[in-house]
Amino acid sequence: MQMQTLSARIPLEDIEWLAGLDLQGAISPSDKLRALIAQMRRQFEGTLDYERSLSWLRDLVAPFVTAIRAVEHNNRMHSEVLTLTAEWLPQIMAILLSERALGKDAKKRAIDIEELIVQRCFQLLASIMRLAVTREAACYSPAVIEKHVSGVLEIAEIVNRTRKMRENSDD
Repeated sequence: MQMQTLSARIPLEDIEWLAGLDLQGAISPSDKLRALIAQMRRQFEGTLDYERSLSWLRDLVAPFVTAIRAVEHNNRMHSEVLTLTAEWLPQIMAILLSERALGKDAKKRAIDIEELIVQRCFQLLASIMRLAVTREAACYSPAVIEKHVSGVLEIAEIVNRTRKMRENSDD
């Protein structure tokens, strides 16, 4: 690959940010700029595969996860909701990022992607619902689950009744 020199005036705060940026395999500012450009190019061309998308998205949320883990450590507390969310949302987003080029059979691919997204969303929902099994959910404020679960349970009851009525009418 032929390399070209690019000259640009960059604000000092951006240079400081770039110098402190931790990108795997990129040490110098030039390496980091090349890595960032390559990442953005793959993203915009739609050639970012699931694994690289997932890795990139996890890198994006890593500062939050690190900061929240420090708060948890210092205060001897834990939020399973934040743990689940930080794990599942990058997976869901990685599917969306990596699948934007639907290919030749776009209709079939869209159906497959929908299946994947719904599966992952319901897995996240099921994981959060498991926290509602006990009175003291593994959250900073256990009441946060109680506060929101009733609406979901109400919808679930309506869905269940509707499905039963549909089954009875099919008989």
